[in-house]
Amino acid sequence: MTNEVFSRIAWLMVLLLSSFAIAAPPDFGPNVVVLDPSMTDLQARIDAVYAKSEANQFGSERYAFLFKPGKYDLDVKVGFYTHVAGLGRSPDDVDITGAVRAKATWMKGNATCNFWRSVENFSVTPTLENNTNVWAVSQGVAMRRAHIKGNINLWDGGWSSGGFLADSKIDGVITSGSQQQWLSRNSEWTEWRGGNWNMVFVGVKNPPAGEFPEKPYTVIEKTPLIREKPYLFIDEAGQYFVMVPELRTEGTQGITWAAGANPGKAISIDDFFIARADRDNAATINAALESGKHLLLTPGIYHLDSA
Repeated sequence: MTNEVFSRIAWLMVLLLSSFAIAAPPDFGPNVVVLDPSMTDLQARIDAVYAKSEANQFGSERYAFLFKPGKYDLDVKVGFYTHVAGLGRSPDDVDITGAVRAKATWMKGNATCNFWRSVENFSVTPTLENNTNVWAVSQGVAMRRAHIKGNINLWDGGWSSGGFLADSKIDGVITSGSQQQWLSRNSEWTEWRGGNWNMVFVGVKNPPAGEFPEKPYTVIEKTPLIREKPYLFIDEAGQYFVMVPELRTEGTQGITWAAGANPGKAISIDDFFIARADRDNAATINAALESGKHLLLTPGIYHLDSA
């Protein structure tokens, strides 16, 4: 074998190996946990965070769980200051059997203090609590790009007071229960049951019948102008991107991901400055922005002394 042939074979092997290489995850800091189906301690990790965050209404801890695409059997309880997100292009890329839920056990079913948590970009098949996903929350809470493959309750047997649902599909029934007010936008479900003070539906398929003041419902058929929230995803090589959904101006109804990944612009994570509260301040963040970087804030409390 000549040196030239050997060199060409060597380069070919390098190219083949590099095509199968999985990129190392970005440094999201100590408050972000990236999970994949091969891990054997997933439930223990989630339970450990929930034990700290369930009743931590005024604490300083902040958390995020990022789920790589795949199938999971988990009970994901979401406490204070916790963000749960799938890393797929479509919500159905992260397929959880069990629950992704917010409970009010710490206040004996009263969810009026269940603030400050969010979930997005996943699907869940509920198998707990009579096959119903419980999302008993109040203000400062969001559920986006979720596919609930069953029923969902917005209360936990006691009072509940407010929440936000967007770009989500519920295969079964939403029961609002004691919810005092709620905003749903660009979502769809089989049936909505209940309503107390003020339930608002914008660009929703199959809203409940009736309108204010006879019923506590305000219905706007289409959303006139909207760009959904950007979200993280990873490709087949393990590279991270931020998807910026397209601006929709034609008046919309229902979810963006009915055909899979929604239209938009994917920006490499390499183009972002990933800020961490344990090391960054206004000076480092502003310097990154001035250099042309986008900004991604990881969980934490940032003390900034300038704009």
